Amino acid sequence: MSLEFHLFNYGSYPDIPLNDEVENTSYIDLPNEHFDPVRGKWYLDSYLDTLVFGEKLGFDGIHTTTQMGGPVGMTPTANLTAAYLAAKTERIKIGTLGPILNVFQNPMRAAEEIALLDQLSGGRLIVGLPMGHGMNYHTAATMNPAFARERYWESHDLMRKAFTEPGPFEWQGEHFHVPYANLWPKPLQQPYPEVWIPAAGSKLTLEKCAEFHYTYQALFSPRRVLKRNVETFRQAAEKFGYTPGPDQVAAVVFIHVAETDAQARLEAEHHLLFLMQNINRSRQPDAFPPGHFSVESLRGFMTKGGYRDRDIGDMAFEEMMEEGWAIVGSPQTVVDRLGLLSDELGAGKLIHVADFGAMPNWLIRKSLTLMAEEVIPHFRGPGGKPVWAEDDLRTAPTHAEYGALRTEALSPPKARIPGLGVVDVRTAHVEELRKPLRA
Repeated sequence: MSLEFHLFNYGSYPDIPLNDEVENTSYIDLPNEHFDPVRGKWYLDSYLDTLVFGEKLGFDGIHTTTQMGGPVGMTPTANLTAAYLAAKTERIKIGTLGPILNVFQNPMRAAEEIALLDQLSGGRLIVGLPMGHGMNYHTAATMNPAFARERYWESHDLMRKAFTEPGPFEWQGEHFHVPYANLWPKPLQQPYPEVWIPAAGSKLTLEKCAEFHYTYQALFSPRRVLKRNVETFRQAAEKFGYTPGPDQVAAVVFIHVAETDAQARLEAEHHLLFLMQNINRSRQPDAFPPGHFSVESLRGFMTKGGYRDRDIGDMAFEEMMEEGWAIVGSPQTVVDRLGLLSDELGAGKLIHVADFGAMPNWLIRKSLTLMAEEVIPHFRGPGGKPVWAEDDLRTAPTHAEYGALRTEALSPPKARIPGLGVVDVRTAHVEELRKPLRA
């Protein structure tokens, strides 16, 4: 099966106490005295550098995330980071695993940022719309998490209407009243950019994802749970009259490649343990405040297995490998295990998590280079081109090319000159064209 390869890094601030040295976890209340601005800049530069490197290596997309109030990620808004990446790259797709809609007091603000980002990137944007975990709500403090799910979907519906219907229109909902919903600017991709829905297995989320033909992004879980969630997603799609293809399923996997299996473990094991013991770890009340998940979904997480059905910080390296949380090995080992994963899930897209929270830039680049040279070509056709290079080898369209694609404006810019009348301001600087259009 062919695969799209999308690169994702945490961008964490790793200089933090071990989990058993703090009162709660590093997610919410770790004092920010642990953050050194100079070291933070150093880590942030490495994070961004590695993502930009993904275009040179031929990944199909690079993705950034929204994390707030702690060292989990130094990007409190994925949209701002994506704008930087748009300026630093030319053709690769750029994904935002965020915005978290419930952080916005008005969903139209999220819609405006998405539209602007799509314009800035030249139509390369992929929008991830996560519900967000409970820690986001503690930090953002914009709403009662008991209403998170219904507020999220109302935000989604308003935003989608703004993308697909002319404005202004009035929106009167349960959580939002917008007298003049009027999207400016509009996205370059019409009617809106590609949407991915990250989900840990909520049945309602999977059904909504299927309803709108979005890509389901299967989040960190044991492989048996991922397989069950993908089946639920496909069953939901059947109810809406279609069978989703591999391009509608994206699997998230921690991957590290080295010269041999033993070398890969030597390089990655301690970083993977750091990630699970500190960055991904959180208490149940923090991750799932009351009402954040439906009773049915919460029961499923706790009884059927999932990424929060136990303390993931207690997992050993062998357990993570056996259950499919990560793939660590030689190029051939990674090829074999990726083949099994894509076949089992029917996934046509892979989100490759490369940094494990604290891995140094040089080691990430080493692993990614081996990935690009020795692994990715096995899952592509002759030539090994990423999706953004399949048509030709040109760079992104130039300003002149966009100029040639323009159609006549619905209303050209005009101004009234006293004693002359209304003129077209584009040509009024030329005397013979300085003619009134009307009084």
